[in-house]
Amino acid sequence: MKFDLEQGKHYFFTLFLIYVGTVFYVFASYYHLKLRENWNFFMALGIAIPIVMLEYFFSLHGNHYAHFFFNMSPMDILIITMCFYFVNLWLLNYFVLKNVKHNPYSEIGAFILVILAFTISNVVK
Repeated sequence: MKFDLEQGKHYFFTLFLIYVGTVFYVFASYYHLKLRENWNFFMALGIAIPIVMLEYFFSLHGNHYAHFFFNMSPMDILIITMCFYFVNLWLLNYFVLKNVKHNPYSEIGAFILVILAFTISNVVK
């Protein structure tokens, strides 16, 4: 499929919506880890619920546009979303949680495997 400039803008806007959704998802799911011992379930739930609502807003629109306007299968969308989750979780882990004790080579290797899944699945056409 060949994209013109206008279609390309819509394609990147769609990816942007999915990416922003994954930012909110990762934040809602893992930010409570920063609280360490000073957290309880209801505090984590209170933090997560508003963020999950934002995640749904962006993800649902991005997934809809990707499927209906760019003919992406749910598997294609899932693989793109997983790549974004990986990047965002790494960023949260490094910059917010300050958890830098991990072996960077294993993380790079894991990301390479995710990228291989991305290319093998025929998402990149």
